[in-house]
Amino acid sequence: MTARPVRTALTTLMHHRDDVAADRAESRVAAFVYGNVLVLAAVVGASPSAVESGTAVVLVVGTVLSTFVAHVLAHSIGALFGGEDGRTAARVALRDAVPILSSGVTPAVLLGATALGWISAPWGQSLSALVLLGRVAGTGVVYRRLRADVPLRRAWTVGIVAAAVAAVAVVLKLALTH
Repeated sequence: MTARPVRTALTTLMHHRDDVAADRAESRVAAFVYGNVLVLAAVVGASPSAVESGTAVVLVVGTVLSTFVAHVLAHSIGALFGGEDGRTAARVALRDAVPILSSGVTPAVLLGATALGWISAPWGQSLSALVLLGRVAGTGVVYRRLRADVPLRRAWTVGIVAAAVAAVAVVLKLALTH
């Protein structure tokens, strides 16, 4: 890999948008974290046989879709009680929930590759979990991209703390529900 694609990727990541209001940025980041944590719980909670058979892919996709629908529903209803127009509320909620959908893409691909035998089950499951923890750790940088008023050091600190709390949330879910 040459330095140019890396530099381009970093420039894109660090480019600040100025068209996203603070409440919209917060909603998108909340969806980003929520989606990643729930997909992480699905990935970590999948049995080795589910990972090998491809059932874990279905678990990830099901988690993403059900979380997306629930998030849009909850935010749309909340906005309606706040007096917003129904169509506007639904459109905004759909846009702000897109990060939930993105949370399952890489884990689904990795778990799919595992089901096809291209990656061993422990590696596929572990890589999926690491990707999701990495995404949560990058939460502050995601917010910083949407809102330029966050110092980079604070963005990384918040992200790392968020990843640690996400790991605790997954442990709690698995310990109490499985």
